[in-house]
Amino acid sequence: MEFLFVITVSFFLLIAVAVAFTFGRPPVYRPDRELVLNLLIDVMDKKASIERWELFLSLPISHDPKLEEIRQRCLVIAYGDDADIASGEGIDGALFDREGMQRIMKVSEDLNQLIYSSPISKRF
Repeated sequence: MEFLFVITVSFFLLIAVAVAFTFGRPPVYRPDRELVLNLLIDVMDKKASIERWELFLSLPISHDPKLEEIRQRCLVIAYGDDADIASGEGIDGALFDREGMQRIMKVSEDLNQLIYSSPISKRF
């Protein structure tokens, strides 16, 4: 009798998991502009963790094209590209060297300008 009960409960649990995977939504990373600005400020203040920074760099931002451009600029700072070299590692908890921090500061100023120039509400 106990065997039949365990099999029945297990069957319903498997069905529930299958339904959750079928109709559930995958997790998404949707940072807003203020969150990214706070991250850049934390990077400059040596408060940002490597994990938080790498999460921002590694996942594309599809809901805001301007914010994706900011992320792409940060990728160039961190890893470099054909035109620019990557910034060096910092010391005492800093993610980047002095030159990299200046580049991050420029990106954060541009993002701050973007935040203040964007409209408060949108018409749909």
